[in-house]
Amino acid sequence: MVSADFRIAHASMARRVTGNLQRSLAELEQLQEQISSNRQINRPSDSPVGTVAALRLRAELGRGDQIGRNIDDAIAWLSTADDTLVSVVDQITRVRDLAIQAQNGVLGQTERDAIALEMDQIREGLVGLANTRYLDRAVFAGTASTAAYDATGSYTGQSAIIERAIGPGIRVQINVNGDDVFGSGATDLFATVANLATAVRTNTNIDAEFANLDVRTNAVQQSLAEVGARMNRITTMQERNRAGSINLKQNLSQIEDVDLPKAIMEMRIQETAYQAALMTTSMVIQPSLVDFLR
Repeated sequence: MVSADFRIAHASMARRVTGNLQRSLAELEQLQEQISSNRQINRPSDSPVGTVAALRLRAELGRGDQIGRNIDDAIAWLSTADDTLVSVVDQITRVRDLAIQAQNGVLGQTERDAIALEMDQIREGLVGLANTRYLDRAVFAGTASTAAYDATGSYTGQSAIIERAIGPGIRVQINVNGDDVFGSGATDLFATVANLATAVRTNTNIDAEFANLDVRTNAVQQSLAEVGARMNRITTMQERNRAGSINLKQNLSQIEDVDLPKAIMEMRIQETAYQAALMTTSMVIQPSLVDFLR
C-alpha cells in the first residue's frame, strides 16, 4: 500500500517536472527565435493585441506610401510645366526685345526682315515648348493623348483637370491646360507672335501687336505663378507625409522589433534556469524499482 502511494506521488511529480521543463524550454526557444529574427512578434499568437496594432500601422504605412508616390508624380508633372513656362517667358522676353528693336526708325527692310525671321523661329520653338511631354503625355494637352498643339499652332488638346491625392481627403490639380496658358484661336500666343512678325516686316501696327503680346505674357506669368503655388503646397504635404511615415515606422518598430540586449540577457538567464532545472530534476527524481526490473 505504501509502495503504491509512493509510485503515484513519484509519477505525479515526474509529470509536473516534465511540464515545467517543457515550458522552460519553450520560453528559451521563443527567445532564441526573437533574437534570430530580430522580431518579438513572429506569429499572431505571440501577441494578439500587438498583431492587430501592427496590421493597422502597416495599413497606414501603405496608404502613406501611395500618397508619397502620388506626390512624387505631381511634383514631376508640375516641375516639367514650371521649367517649360520659364523657358516660354524667356522666349517671349526675346520677342519683346526684338519688337522694341524693330521700332527703331533707322532700320531698313533687310534688318526688319531679319528680326521678323527670328520671331518666326521663336514661334516654332514656342510651339515645341507647348508640346512638352512627361511620361509620354503632353503636359499642356489636358486628358488628350495627342500633342497639345499641331504644327500650325492650333490647340488639339482636351482641356480637363488632372488631380492627385496628396493627403487624406486632399487633392490638387497637377496639370496646366494649354488654352489657359497660351490661349486658343486667333488670339493665342503663337498667332500673336506671327502677327507681330508680320507687323515688323510691314512696319505697321507694331504697337497694337505689342499690346497683344503683353496680354499673352501676363497669362503665361499667371500660370507660372499658379504652378509655383501648387508646388509649394505639394512640397509641404510631402514633408508632412515623410514625417508621418517616420513616426509610423517608429511605432511599428516598438511593437514588432525586439530589444536585442534585453532579449539576449533574458535568454542567458533562461538558459541558466533551464540547466539548473535539469540538474535539480536529475537529483530529485531517483530511479524507481521499475527502472531496476527493466
